[in-house]
Amino acid sequence: MRKTNGFTLIELMIVVAILGILATIAYPSYRDYILKSERAVAQASLVSLSHSMEQFYSENNTYTGALIPAIHPDVVPSDGSKVTHNLAIDSIATSGASYSLSATSVTDITDILTLTSTGIRSW
Repeated sequence: MRKTNGFTLIELMIVVAILGILATIAYPSYRDYILKSERAVAQASLVSLSHSMEQFYSENNTYTGALIPAIHPDVVPSDGSKVTHNLAIDSIATSGASYSLSATSVTDITDILTLTSTGIRSW
């Protein structure tokens, strides 16, 4: 009887196949988790920007002239985390009485969250 040390090629190929199957199943779930967490951060940032817009309106009685760096200076995270969505003021009505904000994903430009001054939200 021969003593074997280590693994045979067949055993090694079976392990690699199992790891490949697990990775195929796990990666989409991981990606969905990442997208959900990025959307939650974008939604929180958009609501925070909306609060800044409302504060600007209470001080100036109009939304006209509101700029993101002036009213919401913490657009770029200071904690070292990466920017996942770009915030923008899409439109301010000519009367200065309403606005529309958006958060566009850096990785997928079709992933856009919008928020209006009346509270209407959409993806």
